[in-house]
Amino acid sequence: MELKYGVLAGIACVVWRAFEFYMGWPDSELGQYSSYIGILMMATGAYLCVVETRKINQGIMTFGKAFYSAIVVCFIISIMMGAHAYVFNSTVDPQRKERMAQQFHNEMVKEKKSDIEIKQVEENARTYFSPMGQVTAESGGTMIAGLFVSLIIAVFTRSKKNASRPI
Repeated sequence: MELKYGVLAGIACVVWRAFEFYMGWPDSELGQYSSYIGILMMATGAYLCVVETRKINQGIMTFGKAFYSAIVVCFIISIMMGAHAYVFNSTVDPQRKERMAQQFHNEMVKEKKSDIEIKQVEENARTYFSPMGQVTAESGGTMIAGLFVSLIIAVFTRSKKNASRPI
């Protein structure tokens, strides 16, 4: 069950993320808000998995089982998002790290920062926007969001023992 919903929600998140990149949103101010759609897709996949699992278990769903199902879905999504980040940043747009380093350089020059500070910010940008830096950020961010999503879903979807079912 978890694999099915993890892959389906993962595909939806990857398609959404590819659309974001196509539109240029991650490198703009709008990018800080567009990722919430991905979190909503992840939450939807995890929720549907937990609800279907509860239905299969005749209405019984403990907090632990709900959390487990939701976190596995989120883990699958985080792997898919990390793979997408690597492919995108290494093959589709390998110049992104240099573009971002230049953008940070220009901002630091406007702020009249020292050459040492500018150089350090450029190096940090190149590291963060490298393919592996983006894998770490994308997978890690997805898992952190997935942890909170899973906890919330587990709290609201758990159920007591079914009264109509014999003990």
